[in-house]
This record gives sequence, structure tokens and C-alpha cells, in this order.
Amino acid sequence: MKDSIIFKGYPSIDEIKKFNTWSTDERFNKGPVAVIECVQEIPCNPCEDACRFKAIKIGNPITNCPTLDLDKCTGCGMCVAACSGLAIFIVDKTYSDNEATISFPFEYLPLPKKGDEVQAVNRAGEFVCMGRVVKIMNPKINDGTVVVTISIPKEHSDIVRSIKRSNFSISASKEAIESNEFIPDDVIVCRCEEVTVGEIRKAIRESMADSVTGVKRRVRAGMGLCQGRTCGKIVSRMLAEETGKSISSFMPSTDRPPVRPISFGELGGECDE
Repeated sequence: MKDSIIFKGYPSIDEIKKFNTWSTDERFNKGPVAVIECVQEIPCNPCEDACRFKAIKIGNPITNCPTLDLDKCTGCGMCVAACSGLAIFIVDKTYSDNEATISFPFEYLPLPKKGDEVQAVNRAGEFVCMGRVVKIMNPKINDGTVVVTISIPKEHSDIVRSIKRSNFSISASKEAIESNEFIPDDVIVCRCEEVTVGEIRKAIRESMADSVTGVKRRVRAGMGLCQGRTCGKIVSRMLAEETGKSISSFMPSTDRPPVRPISFGELGGECDE
């Protein structure tokens, strides 16, 4: 059931509806509501703690995919920035007669500005339609994760999930890299091990780490409980920035079994004693 997330890198609608709570038309018609698209069974629950209305439930074990109580959710958006996997969105299909809004996490530079016309993309990063930025939220509590809200034609509200970055070239100039134009040094890349951009840059420049696995060995980025699901692509991007190579030339780090945390009971099998 998880072929899309494993082989394509993003979840399909079928996967999302199976593992999370997809809103009903009745709830969409009442106003903004969270749409959770987390289909990976990893130990993660900041969304549950972030929701002051107790609308998000993970429970025990912590590897459960989150579920949403549609009646309790107000669409406040506190869970969007709190989600480590950047997998929660706020959809408002009541914004106007012809338009809906999508609020999503955005951790790239440069940031868009309110009123900007932007290219809206789907889960695969493919262009869908043009949109307009209606709000930028970056309070201190978000810890660097900006929440961008755009308006789009309502018929694309189940498909659009982000925007294309502007003024960005993967073949970064030396001056741009040295000025940290793209990502500041204090930004955390690996959330499991709390490894920063600066630590990874240092590993690449001083230790000559020339692969995702090389970075992992030197600074532990990708060695945490999620095994690089969140930070792996960012590390690849940083390697590309530092070396001038394409992102596609960097292979992911080597997976180590088990692919997700399991209990000693599962390892040992059933026992009558």
C-alpha cells in the first residue's frame, strides 16, 4: 500500500486516505481544516502535542500514523509548523466562491512575499496552476518553519501542496555558498540528532565528506530514529551546493534494518513462558 512513498518519494491520495483522516465534504464546507499526509510509521508525535484542541491523536505506540478528529479541528494551523515531516496542511475551501487557500510549511530561501504571484505545485513538485500569496506566518514559536498561505482555483485544492522556489540555482556560486545565502548555519537539518547546517557544511568542507553516507558517518545526520527520511534530501542538496554537482548524483545513505523501530518482543517472537 505504500508503493508511492517508497518508490516515488511522495504519498498517493489512496495512501493518505488509508493511513490518515481525510476530511469530508461537509467539514470542508464549514471552513479551514487540517489535512494530514503522514503515511510513514516512524516515532514522531509533535503534532499531537501542538494541537491545543486535542484534535490530533497518535496514541501508543508512538509509531502510529496520526488521525484527526474533524469535529475538534478548527484549522488554526499550529500543527503545520510543528510537524517534523512537513506533512500537515490547512485547506480552506470556503475562502471564496471560486478560490480555496492552502497553508503549508516552507523552509526555503528566498521567502515569497504577500501578494506575490507564484507557481503552485503538487506533491511531486509538478506545476499545477498559478496562485497568489495571501499570508506569511513566521512567529518565534515556529522555530524557523515558515507557514505560507496561497489562494488557488478551488478545483485544485486537493492537489496543490506547495510552490516552486524562485531565484534558486543548484549550481551555486562560491560567493553565494560562503555567504550562506541558501540556509543559515544554525538551522537544524537532522531533527532526530539535532545536526545543524553549519555542522554539515564543515563536514563537507573540512572532512571531505562527498556523499550522504559520508556526512552521516561524520556528524550523525540521518542516524536517528527516522533514518534520514526527513533530512536525507536536504543533505543531498547541500552536497550539490558545495560541490557543484547535481542532486541526482548523490545516492541516499545505506538503510539499516529494521526500517522502523520495533519492540524486543517482536524481535524475539512469541513465547509461551
